[in-house]
Amino acid sequence: EFVDYGNASIIQTQILDSIENFEERVDNLIVEVIPYIDNNSFEVTIIFDIVGQEFPTQEYSFLLEATR
Repeated sequence: EFVDYGNASIIQTQILDSIENFEERVDNLIVEVIPYIDNNSFEVTIIFDIVGQEFPTQEYSFLLEATR
């Protein structure tokens, strides 16, 4: 099965690694990935601060769904 906690962990790690390696303007990064097995989807939330800016902490959420 594609949507499970194991794959959620893999997705979380890949997102964290990508942002940490390629986006130096981000600090205090938190990535949460929640699998919704019944809906065959993952809810992804990314929380971060922008380095050198006085903006409040940013939060971006989206849903990953199969396209088949």
